[in-house]
Amino acid sequence: MARSTAVCAVGLAFFLMFATTASASGPTISYSITGIAGNNGWYRGSASGDNVILHWSVSADATDTNCLAAVPVPGDTAGTTQTCWAKSLGGTTTAVTGQLKIDATPPTGVTANFSRAPDFNGWYNQPVTISWSGTDPTSGIAGCSSLTYGGPDNGAATVDGGCTDMAGNSADSTAQLAYDATPPVLSQVRERSTPTANNLVWSSSSASDRVVVQRKVRGSKGFTTVLDGSAGKFSDSTIRDGAEYLYTVQSFDEAGNPSNVVSINGLPKVLTLQKTPFAPLAAPNPILRWRRVRGAAYYNVQLYRGSKRIYAAWPRMPQAGLSATWRWSGHRFRLAPGRYHWYVWAGFGPRAFARYRIVGSARFVVPRS
Repeated sequence: MARSTAVCAVGLAFFLMFATTASASGPTISYSITGIAGNNGWYRGSASGDNVILHWSVSADATDTNCLAAVPVPGDTAGTTQTCWAKSLGGTTTAVTGQLKIDATPPTGVTANFSRAPDFNGWYNQPVTISWSGTDPTSGIAGCSSLTYGGPDNGAATVDGGCTDMAGNSADSTAQLAYDATPPVLSQVRERSTPTANNLVWSSSSASDRVVVQRKVRGSKGFTTVLDGSAGKFSDSTIRDGAEYLYTVQSFDEAGNPSNVVSINGLPKVLTLQKTPFAPLAAPNPILRWRRVRGAAYYNVQLYRGSKRIYAAWPRMPQAGLSATWRWSGHRFRLAPGRYHWYVWAGFGPRAFARYRIVGSARFVVPRS
C-alpha cells in the first residue's frame, strides 16, 4: 500500500543527559531511556507496553538519592520531564531529563473518502480518486494514503489505504467499490418482417443488460423509444402497411456502460397502393395489398420490372402474395434486386366480359441482401 509517510523501522533508542546543580563536587548523575524509537523525536512505547523506561545512573560516592534504576514513564504524552537528586559529602546534584514525547496509539477514525459518488446505479465506470483521513490526538497526523482506482473490473473491488501519525504509528482501512468500465457487446442483431409485425432479435453480453430499441418511419425526423428493458427480442406490432422503419438497438450494463449502436431496417411485408415520396424497400416475399372496390368480382394485378411484365394474377381478394420465384407466361421469374412497378384493376362481372377499372399503381424496390 502506497503511503505518503513511510513508517520508520522499529528499534531501541538510548539517550544520555547530564544536569548538575549545587556544587561541582557533588555526585554524577546520568540517565538512559529504553523504548521503541519513532519518528520526529517521538517514542512509540516499549516492548512491555505504552510506557518507556527511564534508567538513572548515580556515581558511587552518593550517600543518598531518590533516583531509581528503572522508572516507567507513562504514555501517551505530548511531552514530560523527570527529575532526580543525589547527595554526597561534596554536595547535592539534581538532574532533569529533556522532553519525553510518547505516542504508542495508532491514528483513529481512519476512513476512505471517494472524490465523487458512483457514476451509475452504485457502480463506478470511470477512474475515481480515493483518499484516506484520520485523527491522532497526541502526535498528530503526518500523512494519509491517496490513489486513483481505474480497474480491474470487479463488483466488489477492495483497496487498502491508511494514515500514519508523526510518531510513525500507522492504521489501515479497506475501501470497497463496484467498478466496471467495459462496455457490453451487442451482436447478432437481425430483423424479420411478417404481415403484422417487425420482429427483432439480438444477443447481448449479459442477460441482465438493459436494452433500448428506438424506431422512426422513413421520411420522419425523430426516433421514438419502443422498448426499454431486459430482453433478447422485440416484436413491433404497431407497424403500418407499406411503411419502412429504421430501428436502433443499444444495450447498457448494470454500470451504465453503453454498447455500440446497431441500426437495422424493418422493411414492409405488406406493400400498398398509397402514394409516397419514395419507393419503399420491400421485405422478402412481399404481399401486394389495395383497398377493396365495391362491386368488384375480382382484380387483375400486374408486375413490371423496367418495361417488362413479369407477373399477372386475378385474385378475388384485394391482395396478392409474391413468392421468391414463380412461373408466368412460360417463363420462371424471381424477385431479383431492382425497382418494380405494379398495377391493379378491379374487374366487374365474368372475366370473359373484361370489364376493368384502374385502382392504382405503386412502386417498390427489392434491396440487395
